[in-house]
Amino acid sequence: MAKGRKTSKLQIGHRERQAVALKLRKSGLTYDDIAEQLGYSNRGAAFRAVMGAIERITDEPARELVRLECERLDALQAALWQKAVSGNEKAVDKVLRIMERRARLLGLDKPAKIAPTDPEGVAPYEGFTDEEKAARIQALLNKAIERSGHE
Repeated sequence: MAKGRKTSKLQIGHRERQAVALKLRKSGLTYDDIAEQLGYSNRGAAFRAVMGAIERITDEPARELVRLECERLDALQAALWQKAVSGNEKAVDKVLRIMERRARLLGLDKPAKIAPTDPEGVAPYEGFTDEEKAARIQALLNKAIERSGHE
């Protein structure tokens, strides 16, 4: 649990219920059975509960691994830092590589959003109207019919 965040009793109850749903699913119960047994409104809600439990199981180790990798990168950077700020070019390159790796690991280098434009790159791309889509689909169907020799 992150510092400063509290998990409410409601969240704990929800998570425990999800864990039970997962346990029931592992024991072979259907989603309908799980919904009935745990009071979910339908099988879809039971499915989401099971998936939520699975997601939490896989997310927590991944977060721990990211934390561990960041600690390792911090240690490597700290070991090279004085040489780098003193002008040692090899150390500077290594520190920059460490910083780049950390940025990728933490998702800091997300690609810039690019707005789609028309083929000339001038106006915003508006897509096709429903009529244009229908005409293109009809043209493709006509071409397929011609090629197959049927009418």
